[in-house]
Amino acid sequence: MCDLILASGSSRRHSLLKKLNLEYRVVIPNVDETVYRCELATQYVTRIAIQKARSAYESSVPITDEKPVLAADTIIVLNGEIMGKPSDMQHAKHILKKLSAKEHEVLTALCLKVQDHMFESIVTTKVKFKHLANAQINAYCLTDEPYDKAGAYAIQGLGANFIEYILGSYSNVMGLPLYKVCNLLKQAKLFGYDDI
Repeated sequence: MCDLILASGSSRRHSLLKKLNLEYRVVIPNVDETVYRCELATQYVTRIAIQKARSAYESSVPITDEKPVLAADTIIVLNGEIMGKPSDMQHAKHILKKLSAKEHEVLTALCLKVQDHMFESIVTTKVKFKHLANAQINAYCLTDEPYDKAGAYAIQGLGANFIEYILGSYSNVMGLPLYKVCNLLKQAKLFGYDDI
């Protein structure tokens, strides 16, 4: 029997959540991730995480068997601009050229929905890319790695070669800051985390 619903289809989030040794099942939420006009990055990422939690909770958890739902949304922000997932190879190259030799922020919003209660948090990690030559960008974009990831790179994959430094949570850059997940579980008094 599962303890938790994970509102995400991300393989990175699955592998990270497994480290907490929790039983969970996956529900992929149905959420429109369009950025609103004049919406700040923190507002956007928080709104999407909340909508994902609500979508998963309402669509697939029977009233008689309500389970807590954990949702997350991760974005890359460069000088206030949200860098989403690339739509194609040219878009991926464009994003990586923008990130080259610059420091950007990785924001992950978390939402833990427990019946009528919502526990929320947002985590920011700074990441600095080295200068990327066009040949490096072109070679990377011939792999499968950039295309389902915000910012068009994976820190746990070949994209690690681009990173000069990070300031903050490594697991946040992968999409699920485990320290903050444990903190939310503690706030909600779930799975014994209130004793930690």
